[in-house]
Amino acid sequence: MDPLVSVLLPVYNGEATVREALESVLAQDYPNFEFIIVNNASTDNTAAIIREYSSDKRLQVICNQETLPRLENFVRVFAAASNQSRWLKFIGDDDRLLPGCLTEMVRAGEQSEKVGLVTSHYYDGDRLVKGALPPGQELVSGPQLLRRLLLEPEARSTVFSPASLMIAHRVYREIGFFRIDLLHADSELFYRILNYYDLAYVHKPLTVTGYHSGSGQAGSTAEGFTFAEAYLIRYAHLKYYNNLQLSAWDVERIKFNLVNDSVGFMLGRAARGEFKKVFTHLRKIPGPAFYHLPLSLAYFLFLAVKKLLRGEKIKVFKR
Repeated sequence: MDPLVSVLLPVYNGEATVREALESVLAQDYPNFEFIIVNNASTDNTAAIIREYSSDKRLQVICNQETLPRLENFVRVFAAASNQSRWLKFIGDDDRLLPGCLTEMVRAGEQSEKVGLVTSHYYDGDRLVKGALPPGQELVSGPQLLRRLLLEPEARSTVFSPASLMIAHRVYREIGFFRIDLLHADSELFYRILNYYDLAYVHKPLTVTGYHSGSGQAGSTAEGFTFAEAYLIRYAHLKYYNNLQLSAWDVERIKFNLVNDSVGFMLGRAARGEFKKVFTHLRKIPGPAFYHLPLSLAYFLFLAVKKLLRGEKIKVFKR
């Protein structure tokens, strides 16, 4: 028997992209899923586009009477999932599920009761991202992966966004829901899950995330919120990740990586003359990590000199 999957789409003013998202879900070959859409009181043609698909019995549409804050709407769409569903698959109005996504993710997730998250290769816009797991490894210990996410910046692409992951419903209920006070509540939730549960990985692209200049993720990165909230998720919350064994050196490495991200952001803003953003973000760096600032600046200076000697173009910030 194929377990029920709840595919969840919160949308606000998504007329430019929601049709493609809808069709990517309804074209899935998986035989047992419900598709729940929460229209957050859109003022464009989103509702009319959704109505075109209303004859599909897998589709359930909830219309908010007034526009909720973005994360409150996230919580609402997750709460609308059937109690009978075993898996929760999020999709944004500018994301897409590739053919076979649900089938492959359920297959991988059902390998073990210890799996809390399922993910895969994905497209970040047009860029194929393969994560940091070696080919052939489909199951990984959650705490083991969490340790890598904290210590190795290059590993973070493995757990990227809700659109590229599927969550075990019982785990979502057990661990707790999205926090509505964080822009990156998804990352905060995923890190909490990995402290207790394992991850299943499919080594093929199954989703396309809608990262673009107008996306929430892009705006958060440009304003520095991504880096500011990382101090909470990857440093302040270390005390909650009780299934990890971290040495004092590991903690210092985590702090240095966080400050390095901050310095990259601040140098990028300074190069654009956006000094207010630089000073605002500077105040976000917590005291216990602040002393890494000179070392990080020296590190970026070393990289700049190295590039100049090679005749390469210096780029101080990238997402």
